[in-house]
Amino acid sequence: MARIKYVINERRLAYEGAMKIHAEKLEQAAKGERGNSADAIHQEREAQKVSPPVSEATQAAVDSLLQRSTT
Repeated sequence: MARIKYVINERRLAYEGAMKIHAEKLEQAAKGERGNSADAIHQEREAQKVSPPVSEATQAAVDSLLQRSTT
């Protein structure tokens, strides 16, 4: 049961992460091109501080969700 809960939690986190990334991409598309490179680097560093490391399986799930949302 604990393993099932672990997998479900991993998938939930992957889904939430994918939705956040998707929303950010939509926001950037609405604004036009990305801001200056210093601002982009700052945003990436802030995201790395907040986001926990993800497993390969989680990253694959996020990529899969993003591909589905763009089609």
